[in-house]
Amino acid sequence: MAKFLYKAKKGLDETVEGALEAENRDDAVNKLAARGLFPVDIREEAAVKKQAQKIAPRKAKKGSGKISPHEVLNFTRKLTTLVRARVELLASLKILYEQTENSRFQDIILEIYNITKEGKPLSESLAQFPSLFSPLFVNIVRAGEASGRLDSALEQIAEFLSREENLRTKVRVALTYPTLLLFIGLVSIFVLMNFVVPRLKPIFDGMGKDLPLITKIILKMSVVSNKSWGAILGVSAVVIFVLYRRKGADFFARIARKVLVNLPVLKRLVYNQELAHFSRALTLLLKSGVPALKSMEVATPTIEEQKLRKSLESACKSVASGQTLSKSMETLTSLPVFFTKMIAVGEESGRLAEVLDEISSSYVQQIEADITLITSLLEPILILFLGSVLGTIVLSILLPTFQMTQAVR
Repeated sequence: MAKFLYKAKKGLDETVEGALEAENRDDAVNKLAARGLFPVDIREEAAVKKQAQKIAPRKAKKGSGKISPHEVLNFTRKLTTLVRARVELLASLKILYEQTENSRFQDIILEIYNITKEGKPLSESLAQFPSLFSPLFVNIVRAGEASGRLDSALEQIAEFLSREENLRTKVRVALTYPTLLLFIGLVSIFVLMNFVVPRLKPIFDGMGKDLPLITKIILKMSVVSNKSWGAILGVSAVVIFVLYRRKGADFFARIARKVLVNLPVLKRLVYNQELAHFSRALTLLLKSGVPALKSMEVATPTIEEQKLRKSLESACKSVASGQTLSKSMETLTSLPVFFTKMIAVGEESGRLAEVLDEISSSYVQQIEADITLITSLLEPILILFLGSVLGTIVLSILLPTFQMTQAVR
């Protein structure tokens, strides 16, 4: 016996819907006729469910091909809600596919859906897209699948991603005003040197050799800048475009990071960010039931600073050979004493995950204090620098004017 869903007419105006059990479609038609109903549509329930699970590719929506960390976070949060509401996994992916605005991400969700539909676990489907779902993400999902607590695993990942995004946002917001201030100052200098000073040059030329030294220097710099700024911008744009096409955006990110880690104040901020991220990743993995060695091996590649990453890789090998985590970190890495001592306390007490959580919170507090310090120092330094440059240019313009005024008197 199979279950059939039907839509039938009862009289001329009334339409009824329902379900009944029958041997086949003809048997279902006969049973409806016996009830005085005229069948309009009869379909087997299993076929209806199978059809409902199919995702029909749609036309690409407007949206960039790039997938931001915020979109991955939203995907994780929504999937957590659906799984927690006991919606079937394939149906959940179908819903997320239909709600996603980014066409590129929509294609990836469709691939995840198709791989999962073949019987593969979700963790294996996600692992096919390492640029979006890191080994950390995949291993937490795998641990959740093994324990039957996929909803809890997804919730922990969403919380982790949310904290990471909040930290990035705080840094970005803190640097927005200094960046805007620097941009406006540089534009002002550019306009003065390439549009204002050249218009005054004929007047200054008529004064001969009586010009102040600062005015002569600014005039020469203006002439050079006015003749070459177009070529410099053009060549710079071409070089940046070629490097971007060949090496990608990560190349510029690595350069920016190298610059940051060599600046005295920002160096500590970047390093603390790495430690906070590493501690949080280890906490998440250990709380999900991933063994300590495997947690180290998964969390270490998330470190972007190459020297620290290599030393942690050596520590992983030491742990694999039987050494304790704290001893391996203490002897093979340049981690702060506070970090390694806290790890030792966590190992001895059997509360390593909780201790790591405290370590990450401590470093986040230090990062927030550093952000406040950097912004409080950066703004006056920028104002002083830009004011000095702009003041020098304006002074070079005003000094000849004062000389002419004195001469007239």
